[in-house]
Amino acid sequence: MKVGLVSALGLLASATVLAQDSPVTIRAGRLLDGAGGVSENVRLTIEGSRIARVDRLRGEVTYDLSELTVMPGLIDTHVHLTAHFDADGGTHHDESETPEQTVLYAAENAYRTLLAGFTTVQSLGSMGDRYLRDAIARGTLPGPRVLTSLGAVTAGTGTPDELRSYVRQLLADGADVVKIFASASIREGGAQAMSDEQLQAVCSEATRLGLRTVAHAYGTESVTATIEAGCGGIEHGTRFSDAVIDLMAERGTYLDPQIGLLWANYEEHKDSFLGTGNYTEEGFALMAEARVTGYETFRRTLQHGGVKVIFGTDAVAGAHGRNGEELMYRVRDGRQAPMDAIISATSRAAESLGLAGQIGTLAPGFEADLVAVAGNPLTNMSAVKDVRFVMKGGVVYRHETP
Repeated sequence: MKVGLVSALGLLASATVLAQDSPVTIRAGRLLDGAGGVSENVRLTIEGSRIARVDRLRGEVTYDLSELTVMPGLIDTHVHLTAHFDADGGTHHDESETPEQTVLYAAENAYRTLLAGFTTVQSLGSMGDRYLRDAIARGTLPGPRVLTSLGAVTAGTGTPDELRSYVRQLLADGADVVKIFASASIREGGAQAMSDEQLQAVCSEATRLGLRTVAHAYGTESVTATIEAGCGGIEHGTRFSDAVIDLMAERGTYLDPQIGLLWANYEEHKDSFLGTGNYTEEGFALMAEARVTGYETFRRTLQHGGVKVIFGTDAVAGAHGRNGEELMYRVRDGRQAPMDAIISATSRAAESLGLAGQIGTLAPGFEADLVAVAGNPLTNMSAVKDVRFVMKGGVVYRHETP
């Protein structure tokens, strides 16, 4: 059966009690541990919110997933939870929408994302994400674990000193990460938009405060400046040279490319976006070019082998709950090995979020975040669209029986 929103709320309370009062056992027909390991006929024991044991002992279990492939809950490091279509069908532009309405749209998007097997997301970033993040963390609202930038830093944010002050304010406001627009939108050409001095001010101050940084950046010039400024992650990142790939590998910079779902979603919903802001025919033409160069850049990066490629979709209106489709594009068109694609969305994504050792791997001591799919993603990545079971922190949010 499919768990709906209302029933999931009830299930949340009962499952929490179960997690507290007695261990939960799960039989996995195939287990992908998120770190490259594959096991058959495995039993997991969950105590509270964490995995207590992983073994091959037989016997009765709480959840028999012996016909499914079990993986760590997937992680999307780049979404926009507040992005949605308005009542008129167009991408959000209704200035009369209240913050309360916006956060309800975000809650709907979060729930869709959770049911699709994504138990952690990084939303980049709206101030409204904070309230959704905190409500989900309290355990009373179903959704993935949320990290948020609470907004973004742009060239217009100010001078280097003003940027440092802004970063300090983000930390005080509760931001988990600093989002930086080092480049203009790809629909405006994607040229470097922040000066080297501005980038250095933001990233050095964030590093001093212990905040992670990710930068929206396109092209060799912008990506190079961002990496040399000490920023920790590159979002999008198409159209860069082999020298940039060497630099990313040398500095340990995380690369979060979006090569398929983002562009497909825009094309599918073109009428809903067209006419708002820089969503023009010229902008769509530039996105079509970026899709081609994105695949080429992605393949060169993979061939290098030394870059920390992670998983993010840049999910906007129309893409929430479809996040797993990006894995299909990466394997089919980007030529990424299926296991590497899964690792990019599990243990390596967790590492990029500063959560290595907590999520992204199925092993004792880790949070009990699990997703089970019909089929084998290692031989057919489309299996990630057929989600049958979702657990986050020991609580089951989706369980479909044959």
